[in-house]
Amino acid sequence: MKHDPFANMTMVDLSFPLYDDMPIWSGEPRPIIRKWIVMDRCHGTPEPLNMKYLCMSGHQGTHTDAPYHFNHKGHTLDSIPLSRYFGWCKVLDFTEKKAGDLFTAADLEKRGVKDGDSILIHTGWDRYFKPFNPEYYNLKHPHFSADGVDFILAKKLGIVGMDVPSTDPTLVDHPRVFDNLKEYPIILELLTNLEKIVGKEVYVMALPINLKEGDGSWVRAVAFVPKG
Repeated sequence: MKHDPFANMTMVDLSFPLYDDMPIWSGEPRPIIRKWIVMDRCHGTPEPLNMKYLCMSGHQGTHTDAPYHFNHKGHTLDSIPLSRYFGWCKVLDFTEKKAGDLFTAADLEKRGVKDGDSILIHTGWDRYFKPFNPEYYNLKHPHFSADGVDFILAKKLGIVGMDVPSTDPTLVDHPRVFDNLKEYPIILELLTNLEKIVGKEVYVMALPINLKEGDGSWVRAVAFVPKG
């Protein structure tokens, strides 16, 4: 019998479920997730199976941004190696951050972030999504400062994930994450359940769909936590 590399780990789902008309940024298209075919429903002929119809942006729910999202010369989803979307991540406690606060370079240095690290930032902001409170999409939600983005780029961080809806909702510093066409982090937004793994180092997988020329994609982000 082959060895299961995850046998001594537990899994924590870091993803929000997708559902019809789920909360979104006000400028985005409303997500539509409907029952299209329903087994045994009869409209003349009984329908033989169940099938849902999805019409929504790739940036709704727990998702990743591709560089092409902000840079027309940047990589699209289908040109990024899948290996970029998994690896060991440090889960950092930022629960002191409130509306109007920023993730700064000093914050990251204080928490011991090193060259080449991958990080997940836990603020607890996802509490406004379960159940939904409009505060979740407050443009002043905690996010990266300009020097925080500089730190990400200087340290060449691999994965940068967070339980808030945007790296930078003002769209001033977020695009700079993808200025370098060759070296950029994998950004994960709208994560949840980080309180279950805060302070740990976990193995994360967050694979996007294989969307041709995609600018972003939903991911099923999962943390594998070593037992003990």
